Amino acid sequence: MSYELRLERLIDAPPDVVFDTFVSPDTQEALHGSSEPGWVISRAETDVRVGGTCVYTMGREGQKPDTETRVFSVVDRPTRLEFAHRMEIGDWDRAIDTQISMTFEEQDGKTLVTFVQSEFESEEDRDAFLEGWPEYLETLGRVAGEQLKARHDTDS
Repeated sequence: MSYELRLERLIDAPPDVVFDTFVSPDTQEALHGSSEPGWVISRAETDVRVGGTCVYTMGREGQKPDTETRVFSVVDRPTRLEFAHRMEIGDWDRAIDTQISMTFEEQDGKTLVTFVQSEFESEEDRDAFLEGWPEYLETLGRVAGEQLKARHDTDS
């Protein structure tokens, strides 16, 4: 049996802005927590294309870092992403391998992000990700808002 985590967030920005914020090399450090005191991002490599790989290494200063790896199988801007996801968790001394599917659906000028992470081997592993992903999606909304504002400031 495998387990699934499903989250939805309505973000106040159009799908192209939210999608681009999620995949842009320029936003990855912000999305991965660079503004948090004591949080260190030691690696941020972003290659979003079919077959492309993204690697992010991060964690609390003085602790074993976590490494997140994404390998993309579907990149359909600005509506859909699918990727294999590996999270090497420093504190656990092991990795969790899953699949992630994300859709970006326009709703009255906003974006409904649907995030599905599947193939967890245990409920405990799935539930451990309930700490990080909701916060990540909230950060995605904030950073997408900043990107949208910057776009409008440039257009003015």
